[in-house]
Amino acid sequence: MALTVGAPLRVQPVPSLVTPSSTPPPSRPSPNRRLGIAAIVISATAMGAAGLFGRMATPPGAALGEALTLGRMLVGALGMMLLIVFSRRLGAIRRTRLSPSIVLGGVFLGLSLATYLSSTLLTDLSRAVVLHYLGPLIATVLARVLLKESITRLDALSLVTAFAGMLLAAGLIGGAPPAGSDHETLGTVLGVASGLFYGLALLCYRYRSDMPADVRSFWNFTFGAVATAAMVVVTRPDMTGMTATNWAWAAGFFVVCGLLALGLLVIAGKHLRAAELSGLSYLEVVVALILGALAFGESISLLATLGAGMIIAAMTLPLATGRRRRRKIPAAQVGSAA
Repeated sequence: MALTVGAPLRVQPVPSLVTPSSTPPPSRPSPNRRLGIAAIVISATAMGAAGLFGRMATPPGAALGEALTLGRMLVGALGMMLLIVFSRRLGAIRRTRLSPSIVLGGVFLGLSLATYLSSTLLTDLSRAVVLHYLGPLIATVLARVLLKESITRLDALSLVTAFAGMLLAAGLIGGAPPAGSDHETLGTVLGVASGLFYGLALLCYRYRSDMPADVRSFWNFTFGAVATAAMVVVTRPDMTGMTATNWAWAAGFFVVCGLLALGLLVIAGKHLRAAELSGLSYLEVVVALILGALAFGESISLLATLGAGMIIAAMTLPLATGRRRRRKIPAAQVGSAA
């Protein structure tokens, strides 16, 4: 009798503790808005310096946008690989399942940055930046249509205010009309193309938020390098005129505007909604405006100052929306738990 009674006692409690219904399903990590905001502010500041680094790294009369962007992508990929190796997370790359959004995100980003940098060499820096930042508007609209992301009134007001401020800061409203040279026309076309590619890249970042940021950044740089390498093969830029000073600026461009700026951009895309990401990323325009005045002696008019103020004011609107959302979350969680 002792054996027949004791046997069930060792077996019965175990299934009751490990039944499939008691195992919680794996949950996707919740967004960290503070981390996302810090990442996009630093990223936009570093991205705003791209025009300065690109111009200083390019010899007079040369067009090296594709080549410099290729170096930017390669250094970024190498840097992310070293970080992953040193943190002993190399297995995370092998376990990652690639998807079209991962591949296209890198390709679109590489094409966007290459055409943007070429645009800054052919037209005014402020105009190239404004055309490049058509991207966040495109990403917000596409996220609303494809991902059903909500656009609140504050989000819409933020985007409209920031874009109007950009037009003022770039001198496209109330400023001198652009020259009608072939270089200006080509620069404008490349600027529009960079904005379109940038918007598609930002949209791709909204997919696969389950992927670790360092792994996503590595693949982002890798496929961006593949896209820009194809452009280099087609354009065959002449780099024989680069001096030691040009190479030093190029190295800074690779690290600051590549590894730092684009790595943080991926982190921001994981933790912020498209409207928030778009509004905060307009800080790059203000940074480019200030650097243009300090480095190249470009004048800042009263309208440009007003436009920069509008951009900064627009950046605070998505933050107000986020604070309202956070106040509502605890009540919702309580109701679902009950």
